[in-house]
Amino acid sequence: MKFEFYSSKKRKKLLFELNYRFGITEIPNILFQTGKDKIRAFSGNLSIDEIYVLDRLSNVEFMGLYLFKEELGHFRLGFDCTLLLNEQISKNFVEINEVQLERWIKGHNLDIALDKGIYVVRCGEDAFGCGLSDGKRLINFVPKERRIRRS
Repeated sequence: MKFEFYSSKKRKKLLFELNYRFGITEIPNILFQTGKDKIRAFSGNLSIDEIYVLDRLSNVEFMGLYLFKEELGHFRLGFDCTLLLNEQISKNFVEINEVQLERWIKGHNLDIALDKGIYVVRCGEDAFGCGLSDGKRLINFVPKERRIRRS
């Protein structure tokens, strides 16, 4: 099987972890995990059985919205997830200014001293993905296709 749906028990455990780390209290839609530890959400009108049938005909990994990835004992929120759940995120976020935002969206790391861990990056009321703090800097996880390439 290429993917696995989240049972209510597994979903509850995920939500507990996301609430502890980021303050997230709700995750909409059907959740499933693909082979690369990526957790995706599907909000369409298909049932779980219909998705299984579709999987036999196509690659379900491309279905739904990429939300999270579990790595190094942390859940790293995907770029779109930070936008989708931005209003719920009340913990482990860092506010940056316009100058830092310009560097961030070009793919640069930021020299910000934070406790080690995953942080959501915000400028004003908008979220701009996640970064990993090593204690001295915030390492950029903005996907290359979402970065600004030109000055």
